[in-house]
Amino acid sequence: QARAMTSAQMAGLSTTQISKMESDDLRVLSTSAIRALSTDQLKSLSTDQLAAMTTAQIAAMATQPTNQIGGLNTDQIKALTTDQARALTSAQVGGFSTAQVAAFETDDLNALNTAALRSLSTTQLAALNSDQIAALGTNQVVALTTTQINGLNSDDLNALTTDQVKVLTSAQVAAIGTTQ
Repeated sequence: QARAMTSAQMAGLSTTQISKMESDDLRVLSTSAIRALSTDQLKSLSTDQLAAMTTAQIAAMATQPTNQIGGLNTDQIKALTTDQARALTSAQVGGFSTAQVAAFETDDLNALNTAALRSLSTTQLAALNSDQIAALGTNQVVALTTTQINGLNSDDLNALTTDQVKVLTSAQVAAIGTTQ
């Protein structure tokens, strides 16, 4: 039955009705139905419901005109699967708050594509802890901008693994400040 629901019908559901939907029913909703959900409706999803959503549904969550995905709470961010994290777009990741960025599990952070990682501001990147920095793949580290590298604090730089340091470009190394 849920598969037949239109975007307008989904938008008309209360947060209580959304929170009572079975995970299997959520999985069959079209991406347009997902995009019709308000931020409050998305916030009403349990972590199990969110984790059951497809990668296409996660990728379809809007950043404009309303920041749907930016409304997820930190528990919901933690509930994202690695595949869901991999599906996040740079616009979605760039729209996250520092608390949301800090809530990423290390495996999920490692799954972000390089464009999504490059979309993080220096403030967002600074919200990551040393374990999260150390969990970044070498392909992700080499993709960081010189501005992002310059924004890392000394604990973050010290957390870089030998393999991560080996892939730093000369421009990235030059971007490391003397106070870092």
